[in-house]
Amino acid sequence: MKSTDRFELPITGAGAAAAETYDRYVNEFLSYGPELRCLFDAADENPGAPLLNAHAAALHLAFEAAEGWTASAPYLAQMQKHEADASERERLFCAAVSAWRRRDFARTLDALDELTVRWPADLCAIKWGQYHAFNLGDAATLLRFGERARIVHENAPYAHGMTAFALEQNHRLAEAEDEGLRASEIAIDDAWAHHAVAHVMETQGRAREGARWLDHCAHTWEHKGVFIRDHNFWHAALFRLALGQETEALAIYDNYLWGAWPEFPQEQIGAVSMLWRLELRGADVGERWAPVVAEARKHAEDHLFPFHDLHYLYALARAGAPQEADAFIASLEVRAQKDDTGVWGGVALPVAEGLVAFLRDDHETAHEKIAPALPDLHRIGGSHAQRHVFVETLEACMKKPRRAAGVFEA
Repeated sequence: MKSTDRFELPITGAGAAAAETYDRYVNEFLSYGPELRCLFDAADENPGAPLLNAHAAALHLAFEAAEGWTASAPYLAQMQKHEADASERERLFCAAVSAWRRRDFARTLDALDELTVRWPADLCAIKWGQYHAFNLGDAATLLRFGERARIVHENAPYAHGMTAFALEQNHRLAEAEDEGLRASEIAIDDAWAHHAVAHVMETQGRAREGARWLDHCAHTWEHKGVFIRDHNFWHAALFRLALGQETEALAIYDNYLWGAWPEFPQEQIGAVSMLWRLELRGADVGERWAPVVAEARKHAEDHLFPFHDLHYLYALARAGAPQEADAFIASLEVRAQKDDTGVWGGVALPVAEGLVAFLRDDHETAHEKIAPALPDLHRIGGSHAQRHVFVETLEACMKKPRRAAGVFEA
């Protein structure tokens, strides 16, 4: 049994109804819609379809926490059971997901790169490729995937937004803005394109224009998934901070950045990042740290992505939990010993030590630890805008030491 998807690519072991559900999932994935879970039903009802089960496993892994790894296991087992029956393109996607679950992210990226060179019609695989390139801090590969999307899917909804963000991360700002605006004309609800244009405006210091741009787009996010809604409002709050409007940024935090899905790591990271920035500017955030810290504690042993870990650690250290912060550093050292890329030991670990020193008012040590790591900081993942908080922290080290306002004692 074999059907095809909207790009006329085969789906082994799936009937017409399953292929239709897969197409719905692809559209939700590309548009950041809220109905991604429809794929789980298709995978459950079609255990002999390795591609469907591979994508179901990928969705769980993209939760970006240990529980996602656990939840992916049944789908991965079904995928592997029927992988030999799949087409070569499908087997490449299965290989990518298998490597992902082994935490071999470089191999995951290589498999998706090969797949999309040979079958660039697979826009969903291109999007997954960009996801992994971004997490690895590989801006050049991010753009290679984006160019495939633009060339093969000219005028298709959501393709140009993918290219726009890749161009921005490669410092091609004018092109990125043009692509983002074009993407928004093709699909007014292209929230990733809205995000790309916001990045350009943030990089160029166009805070007032950026705030207006996101305010103009925000009505289209009402029916989007939590990640993009949270993240675009995070950018809206960032523009308010640039304008000196801390009260407005706090209002955005309360209304949009915390509480929709507190268990979701991306919501936690966005919350940590915004509270961190607010306090660097001297704002009193009251008791807002407490629930964020409670969630961050749950990921102290994950060590999946260094970018995530640095935010979890900051939350713990900020909460005045010295034993937990020291234990986190110790476990990072163990993680670094198992890493052959140098990212964990050469970048994440010294920055982590610097952040703890900063929050203990040892600004000299903080500067000594963080400053040498900055040239390689892109390797931890995250965007330019997201990583800028480390630069702001370094700048704060050179100012008069002070304890942040309203410290929550854990």
